[in-house]
Amino acid sequence: MKKGYFITFEGGEACGKSTQINMLKKMIESSPYKDKFVFVRDPGQSPLGEEIRKIILFAKDTPNPITELFLYLASRVELCEKIIKPALNEGKIVISDRFYDSTIAYQGYARNILPIKEVLHLAKMSSIGLTPDLTFYLNLSPVEAFKRKGNSVLDRMELEGETFHLKVKNGYDNIAKKNKKRIINIDASKSPENIFEIITNIIKDKTKINL
Repeated sequence: MKKGYFITFEGGEACGKSTQINMLKKMIESSPYKDKFVFVRDPGQSPLGEEIRKIILFAKDTPNPITELFLYLASRVELCEKIIKPALNEGKIVISDRFYDSTIAYQGYARNILPIKEVLHLAKMSSIGLTPDLTFYLNLSPVEAFKRKGNSVLDRMELEGETFHLKVKNGYDNIAKKNKKRIINIDASKSPENIFEIITNIIKDKTKINL
């Protein structure tokens, strides 16, 4: 039985997840509680997971959608078994940039590879029984999100069209509605400082750690 606390950040491309996680990491690294937290990203983090991440995001040959789905799932199994589960068992607070909600939104709702129930089943199977205690969903329209990207280099997922990313957002909206106790739906068009205050106040309340 896990002893720690599991927090995930979700949302579409350029929603501000990385900004918030980096701000949170910087705050925690200068606090007395820095050894209490573990930061990870999905896909990736584990040695094998990072290799899979490169294939998913930067492969020259576009994978079959089913292949893409199973690559994400395989990376998550490695992440959960080798990093997240051991950390939670040690009583750590794990903060993950994406988790299985991303699979449901991207490969389920947007790709429409399989019925949502089947994608959900596979996504949860890949998490080896781990479920986030708390999820921050940074909710931002794709149109606004890609204004933020500007002329920066895009990975394969970011290069998908507007229709695809609207489906991703609709997917996240549906997931959030069905998981109101776990998911905090945040208007990501607010300033980073405003969003960060919301996030840190909730984390302090949930974990009882005064960052």
